[in-house]
Amino acid sequence: MAEDNVREFIHVFNELQKVVAKKIGSDPDTNFGSLLYEAEGKQDKVVINYKRKLDLYREFRNLLVHSTINEHESIANPSPSLIEEMRVVMKKIQYPKTVSDLFLEKVITFKKEDPFSKVLKAIEENQYSQFPVFQGEKMVGIISENGITNFLARSIQDDLITISQTTVADILENDEEKHAYEIIPKDMSIFEIESIYSKKIKEGIVAYFLLITNQEQVKHPDDLIGIITPWDMPEIIENK
Repeated sequence: MAEDNVREFIHVFNELQKVVAKKIGSDPDTNFGSLLYEAEGKQDKVVINYKRKLDLYREFRNLLVHSTINEHESIANPSPSLIEEMRVVMKKIQYPKTVSDLFLEKVITFKKEDPFSKVLKAIEENQYSQFPVFQGEKMVGIISENGITNFLARSIQDDLITISQTTVADILENDEEKHAYEIIPKDMSIFEIESIYSKKIKEGIVAYFLLITNQEQVKHPDDLIGIITPWDMPEIIENK
């Protein structure tokens, strides 16, 4: 039984090595430790995320191969749960989840000339408040709670608020986060998303939005197929 586990561990490890090599575009015969070093150099977020576990598997594999007691008895016996964990990690590296697996949904957009009342209705019906804004076919920014709050605060202070006469352009003008976004492809991995938000947090940027598209550029509202916000991070972490 123990020898069966050893053979199965070595087999799964070898398959894992091939998967890691393919993921980073390297020779599958490359030393496993070198593959991990290469993954760091190439900033492969998927492999790097599992580096600690992969290092453990590598050390255990070296122990089994180089420190056997005799040809019939190994110095250690890998448990079935460890072998199964390796299979799970291998699958996650081979088929990492992308934004299209989690965050594709209809995106509500507005034109600059649309009335503010239309935005308020969308917030009430959909329970979110980040909306890309277009001028013609060109995207010119995004409105969020920041713009709405700033507009209302300044209008009330000046006693000028008239919602019926307010347009999306007025909100956009007051939104300090109107350019706090970037366009991402639908096949970007969730590990890349986590990396983007981690970097923004270190820069002191909390509100940042990722607009998912199936095109290289947004040339029409229909090109947008999803939005990711910082409040989606728990779901990203859960699906790693």
